[in-house]
Amino acid sequence: MKLACSTDLLIPLSDDLDAAVHKAAERHLHGLAISLTPASPFHMGILSPGNISFLKEARAHHVKVMCLYGLTLFGREPEAEKSYLKKAVCYSHAVGSELVSLRVGFKPGERPPESLREIIAESADFAEDLDVCLGIEPRIDSAVDSLSSALDLIDSVNSSHFGLVYNPAFHRFSEEKMPINAAEVIKSYLLMVVLTPEEGTDPEETHRSLLLLHKAGFEDYVLCHAEGHEAEHLSEAAEQTEGLMKYLKELEKEDRFTSC
Repeated sequence: MKLACSTDLLIPLSDDLDAAVHKAAERHLHGLAISLTPASPFHMGILSPGNISFLKEARAHHVKVMCLYGLTLFGREPEAEKSYLKKAVCYSHAVGSELVSLRVGFKPGERPPESLREIIAESADFAEDLDVCLGIEPRIDSAVDSLSSALDLIDSVNSSHFGLVYNPAFHRFSEEKMPINAAEVIKSYLLMVVLTPEEGTDPEETHRSLLLLHKAGFEDYVLCHAEGHEAEHLSEAAEQTEGLMKYLKELEKEDRFTSC
C-alpha cells in the first residue's frame, strides 16, 4: 500500500502547494492529495490547468499528486454540477492525478437519485477520455451514507472509471449489512482508502481493516486526512500517520518474507 496525505493535513489554512510538496517529501510519502473539502482553502475557482508550476518541485522530490479529494456535489442544477466535475477532471489530468474523490453534500430525498446518477455517469464518460477516475466516498448525513448505497450507485452508473473511496472510521465492515468477505467484495470497487482521526476510532480496528484489504489484494493509496484545523486534531492525525507508516512497513516486510 502507498501512503499519501491531504493538503489539509500537510499545510493547514494554506494554499501553498510548493510547501505541501516539501512537507510530503520530508515525511517520505508516496503522494499528496489536494483537498477540496468545504473547510479547505483550495477550490476549483483557484485551480486551473495553467497554474501547475508546483509540479516542478513535485517531480524533483518524487512526490505524486495522486488525488483531488473531497469535491462536494451540493445538489445544484445538473448542468452546473457536470461543469464543476469536468473542471476538476481537467485539472486532475493536468497535474497527473488519476482520481477525483467525490462527496454528496445533500441528504436523502433532497435530490432525485436519478439526477445524481446522470451527473456522475456523464462525468465518468468525460473522465474516461482523460484516463481519470471518479470515486464516491460515503459519508454520514449524505444521500450516499453507507457502503451498500455507494456500491448500488456505482453499479447503476456502470463505468470502469467510477469506483469507491472507503473510510473505515465511518464504515466498519462489522457495522454494515455486508457479507463476511466484505473486504473481497469492495476490493473490486475500491480506488482509495481514507483515514481520518475521529473520536472513538480504534487504531487496531483501522489496522485490521487495512490488513483485510491487503489480504484481498488492495495495494493502492491510503490517504491520511484531517478535516478542520484545530491543533489537537492535526496532532492526532500526524500521530496516526506515523503509526500507519510503521504498520504498512511491517506489512511490506511480511510480504517479502512470505514470497521467499
